[in-house]
Amino acid sequence: MIVTKKRDKLNSVAVESTMDDPKTDLPRMIVLTARGAASFSPGQLAELSRMSRLTVHEVLSRLNNKELISLCRDAELLGITRRATINIDEELISGMPYLRGIAIHASGYDWIDLEALGRRNIALAILPDYSTQTVAEHTWGMILTMSRRLHLSDRVANGELPSYISLRGWELAGKTLGIIGFGRIGQAAARAAKAFSMRVIYYDKQDIISDSGIAVDFDEALSSADVMVLACSHERGASPVIDSSAIAKIKQGAYLINPARPALVDHDAVFQAIKDKRLSGYAVDDKVFTREQLADIEPGRIFQTGHTAWYSNEAITRGTQCWVDNLVALAINQPVNVINMAHHHVARKNSRGD
Repeated sequence: MIVTKKRDKLNSVAVESTMDDPKTDLPRMIVLTARGAASFSPGQLAELSRMSRLTVHEVLSRLNNKELISLCRDAELLGITRRATINIDEELISGMPYLRGIAIHASGYDWIDLEALGRRNIALAILPDYSTQTVAEHTWGMILTMSRRLHLSDRVANGELPSYISLRGWELAGKTLGIIGFGRIGQAAARAAKAFSMRVIYYDKQDIISDSGIAVDFDEALSSADVMVLACSHERGASPVIDSSAIAKIKQGAYLINPARPALVDHDAVFQAIKDKRLSGYAVDDKVFTREQLADIEPGRIFQTGHTAWYSNEAITRGTQCWVDNLVALAINQPVNVINMAHHHVARKNSRGD
């Protein structure tokens, strides 16, 4: 039986799924997603319903902690996307006293307080590989946009910019691509570089040997790359990887490409480096600069893609299925893709027993 309830204040819709003969020993699962129950196929929704007492909320915009707690207070298992919040902190976690597992629709988890989860022994499941190819392809879209000035070409052709704006690009062949962080995405981006006859160097904290590039230290990656790609993860509360000190070591006139996290970069320092022509350009998969700021520099030197690097049909399909698998695994006490505890067991405790 499915019951629909509107929550006008939160601009969301809840779909509660129960069984005709409800088994009260099933965990209470609450899922927040932009399209509500429509985010899932009928089969996926049925699987979640079989394994839990399921509520799916349609959440169209970011909610504060008070609003989130009002929706999720009774959750034992929580499925959530960054549409609902970009900060799962101790206050929010404390407001869900029965919570024992979270499955996020994301690979990165720097927006979650892992220490607060650890104090409650709450498992965190992620999507480790759903958007690797999509983000790698988006990275090359950013590189090609900057090298061929495609963003400016479109605006000039549409009359948004004057015709005297230079659209002259430059070739990638023979240039050096530097990659900071050589995990799945970094390696996928490196493999594509061969098609453009680029030399690839990379830096990673771990000792990674690859046929796709040459391992170098951090400073050499900065000083040698014509195009620098950030493909590393970001730890909650960590300082930027690219700060004013790192920028001083970057090759004069290089381009910085950031398909990862804005927090990896000191954007004030990058903006000044572009004004000073230390950097030739910066592409970031977010919106960090205002229209007023961009008006203060040469058009096209900064390119923002508004956190869309992950956004493709294929990534959504893969991600949704992995998300469902993670939620089901939490529900049956056999968690997968859990990153915060190597041998985590999510047996029910602190439950109300309803």
